[in-house]
Amino acid sequence: MKRPPLHLYLFAHPDSAIGNRVASALMARFVEPPASGGLRIPVSFTPDRGDFLPPPLQGREALDLDAAEHSLVVLLADGRMVRTQGPDATGEAWIQFADKLFGLAPLGSSAHHVLPVALDQSGLTLAGGRHAIPALIDAEAPEGEDRRLSEISFHIAARAIQLLEVGTVAETAADQFKAPVRLFISHAKADLGKDGDDPAHRTLQARTDIPVEDWVDAGKIAPGQAFEKAIHAGLRDCSIVLAFYTDHYGSRPWCRREVLDAKRLGGHILVVDALRDAEPRLFPYLGNVPVVRWQYRDPGADARRVVDRAVREALRFKHNRALMGKEAAGEVPLPTAPEALTLTYEYENPGKKKSRKVKRGKKKTRKIQTGEKKTFLYPDPPLGREELDVLRKLRPNARFITPLTRVAERYRANRGDVVGVSISVSNDPERYGLSAAHQDTLSDEVHLYLLAAGLRIAYGGALQGNLGVATNFTLRLFELVRGYSPLLKSALGPDGLAPILNFPPWPVVLGYGDAEWSLFGKEAHYVATPRPELPWADDEIFPPRNNGWRFEARDPRQRYAWARGLTPMREQMTTETRARVVIGGRLTTFQGLVPGVVEEAWMSLRSKHPLFLVGAFGGAARAVSDLLTGVDRPEFSDSSARGVLRDYDAAAAYFAEHGGELVSMARMGDELRDWSRLGLAAALNNGLTDTENQELILSADAPRIAELILTGLSRLRPSQARG
Repeated sequence: MKRPPLHLYLFAHPDSAIGNRVASALMARFVEPPASGGLRIPVSFTPDRGDFLPPPLQGREALDLDAAEHSLVVLLADGRMVRTQGPDATGEAWIQFADKLFGLAPLGSSAHHVLPVALDQSGLTLAGGRHAIPALIDAEAPEGEDRRLSEISFHIAARAIQLLEVGTVAETAADQFKAPVRLFISHAKADLGKDGDDPAHRTLQARTDIPVEDWVDAGKIAPGQAFEKAIHAGLRDCSIVLAFYTDHYGSRPWCRREVLDAKRLGGHILVVDALRDAEPRLFPYLGNVPVVRWQYRDPGADARRVVDRAVREALRFKHNRALMGKEAAGEVPLPTAPEALTLTYEYENPGKKKSRKVKRGKKKTRKIQTGEKKTFLYPDPPLGREELDVLRKLRPNARFITPLTRVAERYRANRGDVVGVSISVSNDPERYGLSAAHQDTLSDEVHLYLLAAGLRIAYGGALQGNLGVATNFTLRLFELVRGYSPLLKSALGPDGLAPILNFPPWPVVLGYGDAEWSLFGKEAHYVATPRPELPWADDEIFPPRNNGWRFEARDPRQRYAWARGLTPMREQMTTETRARVVIGGRLTTFQGLVPGVVEEAWMSLRSKHPLFLVGAFGGAARAVSDLLTGVDRPEFSDSSARGVLRDYDAAAAYFAEHGGELVSMARMGDELRDWSRLGLAAALNNGLTDTENQELILSADAPRIAELILTGLSRLRPSQARG
């Protein structure tokens, strides 16, 4: 089992407002959206168990530094963390925790690293005489919070690069520490300002705030020096090229040549968009690279942001290389996504050429020189279909793969294979060092991997017709489908194989209007689910209001009606899908009488339907997995159900009077405990071993979760599949 190359732990005191705010802001810098191509490092927060203590270093839920090849633990210390007197004082425990971590990860010899950061003066005491990064900037000052974050993220990125590059962090005096990054500055002399007041020079001056190991300024090559050789040497040896895209940049031959040579040599480029007015023609080869904006409001802040981003981009390339691993024979590894220019350079000496006839319309044909067959391996995420179509037309014999698609290729989905995905926000992700933002990101990544494998995704929630809302789950899922699902290209409208199957339960479907129904077509199909037999009309149970239907369980009858509508939908999904994936899920504030994700997991186990449990985010999935692994949960009792739902007994009484079967949490718990005696592999019936299922339950790493799910599906016999 391959470990992640790097894991970042951002530990603040659970009760510290500033510590947790900084941790969340740092996560946003190191975890960018799945389909963006940006930096994607696994991040964990302090597990919040309600006792304000640090995570244990031994036991079932202990911090395991060796779970990744390199673990970087950042201690965001403040007065709340080191408090030793007064109510809820846990400072001694945190100081002992830090001391033990320093012993486990000594400088210069460990594959892991501990980075103490003082958010206020009191936080300096946590390090116990060791150097701590003083992030004591006044947050109320202009750009104060941004400067604090830039300072901390710089040190995180710099040490992460050292871990990935040399395997350990060297013991260096604080005033001598520099990021192991070499920047190449590419700019147009015509746009240099007087007295160094221009983006390029202001960035060079930022070395005092954000020190990097070395700089190469292409504009300062001495007269008589071999210009071209000096440029090539600088490009070849640099970590990243900073291309300052100003008004005259694209018109300067040497600027254009530096960009082309950097790409030819496999270099990395960060474009600094510093246009003041306009440029008549954008140099086309500045594309396919990250861009940061120079805002011209505060040159010092702009410069720090550029260097901070450059160091993080250098980390991204190191991390991508580590994620890609060793390329197989015949693969051409690329540091970035391929483009037409990549193919030009790689096919400069194509060797023996082959030709192939390609139809052009109905009459004409032409011959394409295909060249030798090559497989290009590049970092995730995979390119969308529209870009891949262009590259394949240029080189029909070439293959373009990522670590994601290489995993997905191991599982060849049968046309029409459907996986039910039960994902909803849990009540307690903080207990496991995660957050709702973690779960949203994981949700998107898991869907991306399943779609890339050619699977269809079924879910029982409501489509959200307002696609203008950025947080809309439907919007995010549809964007992934349009960009990555191989099924969509061959979908045939309402009668074809749409990648999304929506099983909306009654009464949710009553609220579908034009906005929702218009979404069904190539991307999504509607699957009708039965209305329960009830002695009341729809509008008697849920009276319409001026602004439409409101389907809330405000009284026992409505809760009973919800339960009767949800259960048959879940049974239908179990019957019509190949397997089910369960992540998160609320244990409180749900409709019906039992948590939906619990009922869905129980149905799969009861019918021996393959079930994949991801418990790292807590909630219902963790509760089920705990019972299956011998950890008791009080939620599986009638007394707990009554504590969660005040109208539980009144709603349950409707089953005896009006029909239907109520399977209580207590009964489900008893059956889960019985199934636990079989072992995880036998109970879950998902093709994975006990060890693999245990890893899946605890993992929060989306690539590994997807790999395990696809591995299990590939091992299932046809008789074990549904749909």
